[in-house]
Amino acid sequence: MKTIRKLLEENREEEALLAILDSARRTSDYNVYSRLCRMRQKLEPGLPEALGIQDLRIAILGGATTGFLEQPLKLELETHGISCELFCGDYNTFVSEMMDKNSDTATFNPDITFLLLTPYNISDWPVIGDSPDEVDKLAERVSNHWLGLCESFHSITGSEIIVNNMHMLPVRPSGNLGCRLPWDRNSFLGRINQKLGTSAPPYVHILDVASLSSLYGISRWFDIRYWHHSRQPVAFECIVPFVRNVSAIISGIYGRSCKCVVLDLDNTLWGGVVGDDGIEGIRIGEGDAESESFKSFQEYLLELKKRGVLLAVCSKNNEDIALAAFEQLPEMVLKRDDFVSFKANWDTKPENLLAIAEELNIGLDAMLFVDDNPAEREHVRQALPGVNVLELSDDPALYPTLLDQCGLLEPVSITSEDREKTDQYRENARRKEIESAHSDYEGYLKSLEQRAEIRNFEPNQLDRITQLINKTNQFNLTTRRLSRSEVEALMNSQDAFSVYVRLVDRFGDNGLISVLSGHKEDNILYVDLWLMSCRVFKRGIEHLLANYLFEHAGKLGIDTVHGIYIPTAKNSLVKNLYESLGFRKISEDGDKSSWVIRVVDYKPASVHVSLM
Repeated sequence: MKTIRKLLEENREEEALLAILDSARRTSDYNVYSRLCRMRQKLEPGLPEALGIQDLRIAILGGATTGFLEQPLKLELETHGISCELFCGDYNTFVSEMMDKNSDTATFNPDITFLLLTPYNISDWPVIGDSPDEVDKLAERVSNHWLGLCESFHSITGSEIIVNNMHMLPVRPSGNLGCRLPWDRNSFLGRINQKLGTSAPPYVHILDVASLSSLYGISRWFDIRYWHHSRQPVAFECIVPFVRNVSAIISGIYGRSCKCVVLDLDNTLWGGVVGDDGIEGIRIGEGDAESESFKSFQEYLLELKKRGVLLAVCSKNNEDIALAAFEQLPEMVLKRDDFVSFKANWDTKPENLLAIAEELNIGLDAMLFVDDNPAEREHVRQALPGVNVLELSDDPALYPTLLDQCGLLEPVSITSEDREKTDQYRENARRKEIESAHSDYEGYLKSLEQRAEIRNFEPNQLDRITQLINKTNQFNLTTRRLSRSEVEALMNSQDAFSVYVRLVDRFGDNGLISVLSGHKEDNILYVDLWLMSCRVFKRGIEHLLANYLFEHAGKLGIDTVHGIYIPTAKNSLVKNLYESLGFRKISEDGDKSSWVIRVVDYKPASVHVSLM
């Protein structure tokens, strides 16, 4: 705090803002967070360009007061690089605001709408003696009422909507017997939560207050005094985890979650120092609290890996000794093959993180660094401020909780490509080995035996298409971010040309790796999105897609294709793409450039990819 105050006094605003954001990431203490919010308000709005700003309009509606959320939510979103304009509806007006197309909230036209509900918004409860079937039907009615409001508002605005489920009530009139009674109010709330989770459409994202309140304890999460005095639904003590989870969902919707967890080894993945203690001296497995703690942490990491998070190692160690620990210890939950990159050497941690980012072709902001050593964490923060750094405690039993609650790994969907992500990166490493063995790059491309499928947007691919749109930075002509609802609207538009590419080669299935979307006006196609996964750079996919576009242009009545390039800090790779395809630059407004080509003037490129 002293450092931030000093920076404020010296009018070093950008440094002060970065220090505030760094402090906000590290704390869950509401009093500290509240002071940081007040300091933030003294600065100019907006974020440094280096954070890759996402500007959003966010509405908060609810059957509770919402003003207490405004500043903490704004600050927490800024830690994710998201700047927002907030609209807070009046207390308990959410039904009319979501149903009326001319309401203030609808006119605000939010990108994200957060509907904050509490058990006290339920007017129709079961009565003593109701059967399980009667209680189920009532729970479905309550759930459908809220989801119906979401459907109505989504049809008006296209907004993505976050709805929280229900925490339990702080009193139990039926005592412990209540868990056996279908009409008990807490049992009823559990049924509502289940209905919300299973019935919510893709544009509705559930904030799991039921789990959060259980984690912190209902007596800490909800204070009835605050509810009676001011209709505040969350106790001050839990406001930070509350807004952290809301922000994590919003960040996940727009692809700003981390892709890769980079882990130290000694006293991070196991107890002890393998180089000093020997393999037999490191602690992991059963038998004592410390060993079991490290085993639990590895089990948690393995679950992350299974749902699509990449794991990598960044350790000061001799590689052969570090690898031997994975190979020889049966207690080790994680194996070498669970890591997409393994850097065990005596280079500095920032040097190895840069090497991992280059090897995986991901941005520094896509990595989350986990190391028990505070000096190493601070070195990374200073040398590579773009890297996310997890603040660990001295107790390894808390490692899974700290990683779980950091808000940087939030998924909004889990696709088949996610579950195969580690295998895809491992296969990509084999492709690079083959590439290095070929002196002739054309020969290398032929040896891959690439086969591609190009298809119009389809419902079963929307989650993956949305992921790719929101997470792709390097090969991305406009870096336009879209919600799943907006992608679905493109799929259903009569004026849109929207296709995706899947790629298979002799090493395996690369999955859905490229997206192109444009809209037609008269006889012109305007390309709004063109992006491709970093895993398939320089393999001719962009030329294959361009060939496909121009081949089908005539059938669509298109005479001219118009493209734009909007430069960012990360997409210089494609600044000359349109020129290389024969487009002619027709305007330049600042850094943004516009390009055109007549369909008849396009010359198809030769590619070593066959269409399936």
